[in-house]
Amino acid sequence: MKLLYSHASPYARKCRITAIEKDITSVEEVLVNPYEETEKVSQTNPLGKIPCLIYGNGETLFDSSVICAYFDTISDGPRLMPEEGVDHWAMRRHEALCSGILDSAVNMVIDGRKPEIQRSAHWGQRWTCAIARSLSQLNSELDQFSGNISTAQIALGATIGYLNFRLGDHDFLAPHPELHDWYGEFSQHPSMQQTMPK
Repeated sequence: MKLLYSHASPYARKCRITAIEKDITSVEEVLVNPYEETEKVSQTNPLGKIPCLIYGNGETLFDSSVICAYFDTISDGPRLMPEEGVDHWAMRRHEALCSGILDSAVNMVIDGRKPEIQRSAHWGQRWTCAIARSLSQLNSELDQFSGNISTAQIALGATIGYLNFRLGDHDFLAPHPELHDWYGEFSQHPSMQQTMPK
């Protein structure tokens, strides 16, 4: 298997952490720049995005949640996400919430790179508020992120890591010391340390 990724992508980081936690050693990580190597990325993912997994006889999977779910099913050991029931859907919900935060954060980063006259104050405010509300929701449900490492924990860890990496000046965790402490502990996992964004 080959995983197309970039060091800075939080979506790819979720997949890389999952592969490490599931002890999948057959994944070859292929570093790409999706902005400069558009043809290479588009050949495997028509959306032109990473991460993208090439497996089997050249089949591909894209979207980090799909790839993480695939990794969770092909290896031995405890599942990172419950297979069914209330707990399954609760974790799916948390995973989706973290993905939404990342979508807003990435949009903020992209918008911030534009000339100031082209930036959107309206959308900037919407993205900022979406992140703040979502972090508040996650903080209120932090008791559900305890126990053995899970898909939800990985998603939250990668999300906070990206906020600190790209939008640290916003200090999104300031109102949530419990969430800050949770991340401080979770970020010490070897899989988190091995996938630190650059």
